[in-house]
Amino acid sequence: MQSTKNGDSPKRTTDIVNAALTWYQMPNGITERALRAAVGALLRERSGEVSPAPKGPSDLFSDEDTAPQATGVMAPPTIAGEFEVYSDGSALRNPGPSGCGWVVLSGKKVVYEGFESIGHGTNQIAEIRAAAHGLNDLPAGSTVDVHTDSLYVVKTMKGEFKKKANLEHWAFIDEAVRRHKQVRFHHVRGHAGHDMNERADVLANKGAAISKKRLAGSGN
Repeated sequence: MQSTKNGDSPKRTTDIVNAALTWYQMPNGITERALRAAVGALLRERSGEVSPAPKGPSDLFSDEDTAPQATGVMAPPTIAGEFEVYSDGSALRNPGPSGCGWVVLSGKKVVYEGFESIGHGTNQIAEIRAAAHGLNDLPAGSTVDVHTDSLYVVKTMKGEFKKKANLEHWAFIDEAVRRHKQVRFHHVRGHAGHDMNERADVLANKGAAISKKRLAGSGN
C-alpha cells in the first residue's frame, strides 16, 4: 500500500470504519485494540511513514504488549460467515509463564491473528483461552471450525471429557461459542508441519515469552 500525505488510505479508512461499526459486538476490547492499530497505521501513512512488511509473526510484536493483542493492522472480520480458527497454547515449565495464539482464516486466507500474555498458568489454560479468543474475534452468528492440537480442548468441547478444572476458563470459551451459529472443534497434530498450527504456535510462544519477562520483573 502506498502512503499519501494529501488524503487517507481508502483501505485503512475502511478498516477503521469496520472496526468502529462492530465496537459493541466484540468482547474483551479486541475491536478497541484493532481500531487503535488501524488509526496508528493511518496516521503513519498520512505523515509519509510506511512500515516495512513483516517477515513473520514474531516481527509484529512489541515486548511491552501484555494484554490480548492483534498483530499488524488487520481489523477483525465484520460480517458473519464461515471461518477457520487455528489456536495454540504455550506454558514454559507447565505450569509457568504462559501465552496463547490464534489465527483466523476466511476462504483459506489469513484475515486476523493475535496473541495473549497470560502470566503464570498451565498449557491447558492457554489452549482453552487461545480457542476462545479466536472465536471472540469473529462476528456473532458465524460458522466456525476451530483447529487445535489440544485433545483436552477438543474432547471437552465435544462432551467426551467433563469440565472438572479450569472452570473459569471453560466458562470463557462457552460464552464465546454461544455467540455463533455453529462451532466445530477439530484436532490437528502439533509440530507436524501444518503451516497455520505452526503460526499459532509462534504467537503462543511470543505470549509466553512476554509472560516470562513480566513475571521475572515482578519477582514471581
